[in-house]
Amino acid sequence: MEFNFYMPVKVITQKNCVMQNASLLSDFGKKCLIITGNHGAKASGALDDVITALESENIAYEVFDEIMPNPLLSIAYRAGKLAKSTQANFIIAIGGGSVIDAAKAAAIYATNDFFDMEDIYQKHYSASPLPLVVIGTTAGTGSEVSKVAVITNDRTMQKQSISDDACYAALALCDAKYTYNNARALTVSTALDAFAHALEGWFSRKRNTVAELFAIKCMRDIFEILTCLSEGKQLSEEQRDTMYCCSIYAGMVLNVGTLYPHMLGYTLTDKRGVPHGQACAVFDLHLIEWNEKYAPDLANTFFRLVGADSARVLSVLDSLIDIPESVSFSAEEIERYSHSWTDDNPKFTNVYGNFTRKDALRLFTKLFEEA
Repeated sequence: MEFNFYMPVKVITQKNCVMQNASLLSDFGKKCLIITGNHGAKASGALDDVITALESENIAYEVFDEIMPNPLLSIAYRAGKLAKSTQANFIIAIGGGSVIDAAKAAAIYATNDFFDMEDIYQKHYSASPLPLVVIGTTAGTGSEVSKVAVITNDRTMQKQSISDDACYAALALCDAKYTYNNARALTVSTALDAFAHALEGWFSRKRNTVAELFAIKCMRDIFEILTCLSEGKQLSEEQRDTMYCCSIYAGMVLNVGTLYPHMLGYTLTDKRGVPHGQACAVFDLHLIEWNEKYAPDLANTFFRLVGADSARVLSVLDSLIDIPESVSFSAEEIERYSHSWTDDNPKFTNVYGNFTRKDALRLFTKLFEEA
């Protein structure tokens, strides 16, 4: 097994870490652009903490608060051009995965002029992006520590990934208190997302020693939290602290890439608005069963690590999946959307066994073709 690892993000996890590490922000310059959505950063208290920290260091700032779930490329482009026009020295992203991913793209746009904004997907950048500081307000994506940004292409209205070292943040200030008041639906979806990252990394042919260790570190804890949620329990602050750390560990696993549940899940999110974690989980059920057949040793080790057998794992996940029965697709839509599901896609080739486009098409049709 290979031991290859590169993760240049300085990660600080502690209570009140924004204020306690305000001096670190001065290392990036004297003017920044804060990128957020229009709710989470304010409601969690994170925006107020960041502004207080910036003012304590005499750092000027402007706020761009237009990031929505599943952010459009055009919005990230506008944020990047605002950072450039205001001569920001760095960017601070406050929010969940959507905000952080959009800020990664904005940091690239701020220092690079492209013929077309879609050229960012080609990953040929003439200049380094602006330094990026990230402050998470959800515990799911692990985007704080990944080199991936998933942005919706305005032209195709499909999610496309940018996976490049340029997308790594410079600093992640991780304070779980910003997740304490997350609604149950968001908590469930983000916990499913974190579990998907650990699960898919564990069952990937690209898994290495580092990914394996981080997956081992977080899978049991995430599954215990999912079990509590499946029983209708409220999470304690201590459990939310654990969940946030687990999302970061799973984000480390994410750097080996995801598998077909993410690819198929994007269609549910892009076309029917299904929350990302929910969209992945419905296909992760199949991934578990697939690997019981084609990678039984890995599957048995996985069940031992989470402390539950196959039936229990599938039951907990299934109880948390909440996709309306109205979510369906015509045969013509499925065929059209599946054109990008090519057999040579790493999300297929990194699966044990011979998982192909036909398998993906058969699975998606079984679950979501309208009657």
